[in-house]
Amino acid sequence: MLSLDQLIWDHPMYSKDGELNEVWVSGVAPDGPPWGMRTSTETPQGKTNGYNEMQQHENIIESYEDLQKILINAGLPETEDRSKQPRTGHTMDTTTICVFGAPSFAMSILLEGARQCPGKILLCLSTSWFCPAPTSPATTVNLFIKQAVTFDLGGRTYLDTFSPPRRVTYLSWLGGPQFLMGEQWDCPIGGSPQLSLLLANTLGVRILLDTKELPLTPALLLSNSYQLGFWGKGTMKAKSTRVVELCQKGQEETIRLEISAFLSSLKMKGYQKVVLKTFWPYPGRSPATSFYSSQDTLQVSNVVVGFFSELPLGQAVLLEGFVMTVPQCRIKPSPPPACIPRCSVRPPELTIRLCAVVCRSRGDQPILSKVVCMVGRAEKPLCHRFTLPQSLDTTLELWGVLNETQKRKIMVQIKDTAEKAMKAIMEEEKKMNHKERGGNKVQTDILGVDMLLTYVDYMVSPVILGVTTDLCLESCGIHESVLGSQATGKSTSVGSASGLLIETMLRRSMMYVMEGKEVLVIGAGGISKKFIWEAAQNYGIKIHLVDSNPGHFASSLVTSFTHYNYEDCSCDDEEHAQNILSAVREKGLHFSGCMTFWDECTILAAILCHMLGLPGPPANAVRLAKRKTQTQLRLLNMTAPSPPFPYAGAFAVPCFPLGPGTGGVEAAESVLSYPLVLKPESGAGAVGVRLIQDAEECRRLVKKMGVESESCNLLNNDGHSTIDAGGVCHKEEVCEPRNVGRCEPEVPELGLSNGVSSIDPTEPIKAAIQTPPPLLAEYITGSEHDVDLVMGFNGRLLAAYVSDNGPTLLPGFTETAAALPSRLSQE
Repeated sequence: MLSLDQLIWDHPMYSKDGELNEVWVSGVAPDGPPWGMRTSTETPQGKTNGYNEMQQHENIIESYEDLQKILINAGLPETEDRSKQPRTGHTMDTTTICVFGAPSFAMSILLEGARQCPGKILLCLSTSWFCPAPTSPATTVNLFIKQAVTFDLGGRTYLDTFSPPRRVTYLSWLGGPQFLMGEQWDCPIGGSPQLSLLLANTLGVRILLDTKELPLTPALLLSNSYQLGFWGKGTMKAKSTRVVELCQKGQEETIRLEISAFLSSLKMKGYQKVVLKTFWPYPGRSPATSFYSSQDTLQVSNVVVGFFSELPLGQAVLLEGFVMTVPQCRIKPSPPPACIPRCSVRPPELTIRLCAVVCRSRGDQPILSKVVCMVGRAEKPLCHRFTLPQSLDTTLELWGVLNETQKRKIMVQIKDTAEKAMKAIMEEEKKMNHKERGGNKVQTDILGVDMLLTYVDYMVSPVILGVTTDLCLESCGIHESVLGSQATGKSTSVGSASGLLIETMLRRSMMYVMEGKEVLVIGAGGISKKFIWEAAQNYGIKIHLVDSNPGHFASSLVTSFTHYNYEDCSCDDEEHAQNILSAVREKGLHFSGCMTFWDECTILAAILCHMLGLPGPPANAVRLAKRKTQTQLRLLNMTAPSPPFPYAGAFAVPCFPLGPGTGGVEAAESVLSYPLVLKPESGAGAVGVRLIQDAEECRRLVKKMGVESESCNLLNNDGHSTIDAGGVCHKEEVCEPRNVGRCEPEVPELGLSNGVSSIDPTEPIKAAIQTPPPLLAEYITGSEHDVDLVMGFNGRLLAAYVSDNGPTLLPGFTETAAALPSRLSQE
């Protein structure tokens, strides 16, 4: 596959170099800076503000027309104008991801965003569509948008206005006027003019990557007071780049000596050619990249000396070893028929340019999102916009690499190199102040890394050429469009390069919305919950904690702590909730939410949610969920929804309670078949769960739990019990107040306290301590899994995560492993 520019390169009427030179700026990669900063935003001399407004209006129309052409070519409907009916119903907490930049660069992001968060990702075509919050004494201000192009499901787009203006919760800057970034916006931002200029400094980025020992070609940098910028701090630590600062005295002699030594080292390493690049301290036309033989020391020296003698101070020359791409595996073609003469023309040598897109993920970890390849002639440089992108798998097969193991090894190397490059830039950004990054919450969330494949010690290895983010995104978007994967309303066979980026945008957006929110949390739990309080501090969430332990370690990790003994069994849950409500109201606290992370406090938290008028599960639903037999009975009794969806009973397990008056083990044996599972009515983590093989073992274990196998009475028979219509036992337990521990008792032999113990296991069980009524359930064979659900306020499923627990240790069902995602089949 040949690129168009390679076919017409030598034509006297066409010169790609000349076209590219017009948009080059100092110290940038051959394709230009990462975010397309190639035009000045300054007003021409003598022009008025009216000219600015007219020019801005023309730019909006031009960008809007470009968007329509892109949508039509992608097979998507044109934008519908809804600006006459302003959008309402949004709040300050509504997720609003705004993309500011050229539509061609942003389409991959916008269409993937329409799939993941329809109606919440907007394209802004002009700074006039933004509006800041009213002036305030704060150092940062909220950013609002009053008009935008909204991307929705199926690739549908709408030109919308918002009344009131919609608060931006994430801004993705993909180039454009810089004055928008002059304010210290409060929202998280991906990219900025300042970061764009730093990434556009090819020499500086090269030296940074070199200090991290990433694969680069050997290079010699001859500088005449050239400013490398922020990235140039590590020139002395560079491994494969020699940096030479030239002086006026003896400059020519130094140049010739350095070039001679450098070319000699290249020849020893097997490099047959050298690449010469020039960089200037000011915007202007740059000479084309030129190639010379590594044997011709005199010619290379004369060219470089000529550069420094004719131009003022501030320029730099970079000499790099020319990388030979991994040669194609020659496959002998079948001989043509006798009537067709053989072609004696020798085909040109080809090269592969890799374009790897890396996204910032959770915990500031870089993850490779996508790799596309471009193929062209080896003796001349490849540019993104003049080559057709294709997948790495397809390219390797065309190159003769058919072994799947070899493909995987090459992909692993590309992934490792690209992610290390992103990590290096992220680490350097942390060292910058807010002004150098362009804002308080500005960071690089996506990066494109250009690479070649070559041989290093007889192994196929990638070599980094540079970083060009917007062009890499554009190339990936072209690849997705050609394969028809941009249509968001249908399943796609090719993953989007922006999938991980959208997840990062949503995460940063949601964290921004959560900043300053005040949440009432009931129950601190154990040491295993420590990460929650640390995460809340990182997210800026104000936690107001209520716990029965006055010296709990979490009291110092939250915004406020209230000690209240909700373990006092002399009060019921409603009374405890009312007392807690009075305590927090005395402090003048107002909450955005109420919840718990501790199983013992779920009912209490649900009651408080209702009292505070906050979203949460109904208390009756939580009570139902905490009793296993009631949960199973509820599932078995549900007859809706009707097919084609499964009945809830399909997910239930036959079980029988062993509470007073239920008939005991004999009654359970009449409806259940051995082997059985004995477990407590409430609890988690397989605590107190046992596999029972026969009737004798069942009676022995039931007796140990304090339940007589025939009478099924608790050790303490002072309580009153009732049986509901479903055959589920309700016992009115009488608990004496205790200073320490839970009302739910512990049986030392079986450990039914759910991991919380305040009782000496050597002491006999006191009469005041009652065991929760156990149950028997049929033993279901198969693999064990955890299903974690996230539910919306209206009961809609928002997310579900299925993990594998691995084989359990019988007879106690202790989990031995955990794996996420699950290796189950899609069914």
